[in-house]
Amino acid sequence: MASEEAIGPRAQEGLRPMGTGPAGAGGSAHTETRITAEASIRSPFRGDFRVELLVAPGDVVAQGQPVLRATKAHAFTITAPMPAKVASIDMDRGQRLKSMLFYHEPGAGRHVFDVPDAMDGPVIWRLLANTGLWRAFRQRPGASPAFGDIRPAAILVMAHDTRPGAGRPLDWVRSRGAEIEAGLEALTRLTDGPVLMVRPRGAEVDQRHATGRVTLIDAPDVHPLGLAGPHVLRHAPASFDRPVWDIHIEAVADIGALIRTGMIPATKTVALTGPGMRTPLLQRVQAGADVRELLLGKVVPGNHLVLGGSAIDGAPARWVRWGSHQVTVLMAPPPEKPPHWLRAALSRTARPLPVIPTAGLDRALGGVVPVMPLIRAISAGDTETATALGALSLVEEDLALVDYLTGAEPRIARQLRALIDRAAVEEGVA
Repeated sequence: MASEEAIGPRAQEGLRPMGTGPAGAGGSAHTETRITAEASIRSPFRGDFRVELLVAPGDVVAQGQPVLRATKAHAFTITAPMPAKVASIDMDRGQRLKSMLFYHEPGAGRHVFDVPDAMDGPVIWRLLANTGLWRAFRQRPGASPAFGDIRPAAILVMAHDTRPGAGRPLDWVRSRGAEIEAGLEALTRLTDGPVLMVRPRGAEVDQRHATGRVTLIDAPDVHPLGLAGPHVLRHAPASFDRPVWDIHIEAVADIGALIRTGMIPATKTVALTGPGMRTPLLQRVQAGADVRELLLGKVVPGNHLVLGGSAIDGAPARWVRWGSHQVTVLMAPPPEKPPHWLRAALSRTARPLPVIPTAGLDRALGGVVPVMPLIRAISAGDTETATALGALSLVEEDLALVDYLTGAEPRIARQLRALIDRAAVEEGVA
């Protein structure tokens, strides 16, 4: 088994006060299933993802029924998150999806797909494309969903998460051993390269029939080694001609469930955490669930900041995003008094503060790559040096701890995105 080292304890001390988490992540939890009255889906792409509508407002759809398909590749669909009535569809003039809103209709049932008996790699990928589960894979470089017929150089399965309050993904799938086996077996047919599974050190994972193709990577329970980025960097560096996919262990079980039953699981696990929660919760919810309804009556009084993700990498969220497994509720700070006009003008014209090397910063990528040279290359827009140091294997969340420790402005993670976009144009793959 491979093993990883962690960032220093002083840096970890800075993460712990951000809020307790569900069981297995620093606090007790209650688990329940909750299907919210409304759900919404958004485009899975940052870029130019144009779609064709398969339904219209007012239509009643079954859970898992295709409702959109890609304009350039009709096999790739997006499916309904629950049995519902289509309430509204918001698209721009270029047929790019902004949002689709659903109202829960419990009697609309579940959509059943035909699963072929012969399951080689291309057949499995077509099945995942037709069922919308292709969105479970995130492709590096660029953090874009896997789209098209490119076979990845490697697939990384994340059965670990060390973000503050994130919970323990293996606990969520403990009873789904047969589905995990089927899902892992499917993954081994999607790539000629390795399938790597990152798990908490010493944890058991049911993967008997895929053992010959699945390599287990033991990682400690400290951040950032529950993120995919450091492991991609160390074990399967990504490039534009050798893309690497990562996928959550629960999504692997969902693929196995689809293969075994012909249906997409109706719910996913989400950890509701943070100092704004009365009690940390694990909830089974539909994709695109209404965050406000999930939190109703479960937060402490006061003004709140609700993030999709953790306190160090999350963004304000109204709906549970497709790939997200965490909602963090922070107490919103009181409004600040506007600064004096002269001080505000000076701060706007000041140069960015320098990034000071520290022991914690040295370990902010798990010791896999020298952090300061990478920061300098990204900040300078030095694509060649940043690429040599592994920038193409990283996504914004992998540098969230760097930004948290440094308070850098502009954010290093944002500069990484600009650098990867520029590199994609230079390589002719944008």
